Amino acid sequence: MAVLGSVGSGLDVDAIVSALVNAELAPRKSSLDRRESSFNAELSAVGTLKNALSDIQTTLESLDVVTDFNQLSIDSPSAVTVEKTSSAIAGRYTVDVSKLASSQVLASGTFADSTATVGTGTLTFEFGTPTYASGSSGAYSGFTPDATKTASVVIDSSNNTLAGIRDAVNAADIDVTASLVLDGTQTRLLFTSKDTGAANAMSITVSDGDGNNTNASGLSQLAHGYDSGTSTFTGNMTEAQVGIDAEFTLNGLSLTSASNTIAGLVDGLDFTLKETTTSAAEVVVSRDNDAIIEDVQSFVDSYNDYQSALDRLTAFSENGSSGALLGDSMARQLQQTLRSSLSDSINISGSSYTTLSSLGITTDRDGQLSLNTDDLKSALVADADNVFKFFTGESGTTGFAERLDTSIDIYANVATGLFASREESLESQLDDIDDARLALDRRLLSLEERYLRQFTAMDTLVGQLQATNDFLSNQLKNLPGSSKD
Repeated sequence: MAVLGSVGSGLDVDAIVSALVNAELAPRKSSLDRRESSFNAELSAVGTLKNALSDIQTTLESLDVVTDFNQLSIDSPSAVTVEKTSSAIAGRYTVDVSKLASSQVLASGTFADSTATVGTGTLTFEFGTPTYASGSSGAYSGFTPDATKTASVVIDSSNNTLAGIRDAVNAADIDVTASLVLDGTQTRLLFTSKDTGAANAMSITVSDGDGNNTNASGLSQLAHGYDSGTSTFTGNMTEAQVGIDAEFTLNGLSLTSASNTIAGLVDGLDFTLKETTTSAAEVVVSRDNDAIIEDVQSFVDSYNDYQSALDRLTAFSENGSSGALLGDSMARQLQQTLRSSLSDSINISGSSYTTLSSLGITTDRDGQLSLNTDDLKSALVADADNVFKFFTGESGTTGFAERLDTSIDIYANVATGLFASREESLESQLDDIDDARLALDRRLLSLEERYLRQFTAMDTLVGQLQATNDFLSNQLKNLPGSSKD
C-alpha cells in the first residue's frame, strides 16, 4: 500500500484505508485458509491410507502364490550344495560321489622364461571326445570333435613368445584358458579346457611356420592332436589332467555328468558336487514353515499398521485435534469392507481351515489382528495343502489373499480406486482456492485504490476548507473597529 500520509486534515489516511480493507477482506481470507488447511489435511490422510493399503497388498502377493507358500529349507552336506530353482517338493536324497568332473589340462615342455620365442604359424583347437590308446589317458587313438567348437589362433612375430601365445589364446575368447606356470627355474604354458567333462577334451593341430607341423621345434611344440586322415597322433604336450565326467549315485541310481553342477537333477533343484565321499551323504529338502509364518506375520503387521492409521485419522478429540477423516463416509465404508473380507469364510472342499481364526489369526475389539504362531505351525504340519488353499484358493473358489486384495483395490487402485478420485477432487478444490486467492488479491488492490482516492480527495477538501477558514479569520480580524484581542 502506498504511503500518502495526511494532506491537510490531520487524519492518518493510510491507517484508515488499511483498516477498512482488512475489515472487509480478512474474513474471506480466513475462510480460504481454513478450507485450504482442511483440504490439505484430508489429502494427506487419504494418501496415508492409500500407502497403508498398498503395504497390505504387497504382503498378500506372497500369500497368493502356491510356489511362494511352498518355501523349502534345504539341509545338505559339505560334499554337495543344493539350490531351489522352481517348484521343488520336499524329499530326502542320498548322494555318493565317486568322481568329480574335471577339465583337461595340457602342458608344454619347459622354456627359459615367458619371453622365450616358440614359433609362428596357426594353432587350431578342436574340442570333443578322445579315444585313448591306453584306455584312459595319454595318446589318442581317435577323436570325435564337436563341429561347433573349433577355433584357430594366428601366431606371428608380434606374439610368438610364450607370454605372447598365452595372451593371444586368451584374447581369442575360445573354450580354453592359457596360463604360465613356473617349473623350478623353467616356465611351462598350460592350456585348460574351460568346460569339464570327457567330451570337452582338446585336440591341437599346428600349421607351423617352419614347414614341419609335428616335430618338437617351432610352434609345433604345442601340437597335441589326432589326424584322422593319417590316423596319427602328435603329442608334443603333456596331458597333465584328464577331462572326466562326474560319477555319483542319487538314491542308489548310478549317474554321470560332464559338469559338477547339475541343473534340474531333481525337479526344481540344482545340485553342485563339491567333493568325493566315502559314504552316501543325505540331502534333506523340507518345507520351511518358519518362512511361511513370517510371510503371514508380515500381513498381520501391515494390516495392523493400516488399522492404527485409520483409527488415528477418524478419532474424535474434544481439544479440537480430531482426525482429518472424522465422520468420513468413505473411511467407514472401507472399514466395513475390509472387516467383512477378514471375517467371511473361505469354503475349501474337505478342509477345516475356513476362517483366519482357524489358522490362529484373531481380531480384537479395536480391529487389530494377532497371530498365534503355534496354531499356524500346527496347521501347516497337519494339512499344509489346505492351508495353502485357504490363502490361494482352488478351482472355482477365490482364496483369502485374492478376496482381500480385490476389496482393497476398490479403494487403493492408482487409476480407478475411490481414493484416487477423492484425491483428484481435493486437488481440484485446492486449485479453486488458489484461484480465489488471486481474485481476492485483485479485489484488495482495487478496494485499496478506491478508498485511497476517496480519502485523499476528502483530505484535500478538508485542507482547502481549513485554509479558507484561516484566510477569512485573518480578514475579519483586520477590519476597522475589530478587536485585536
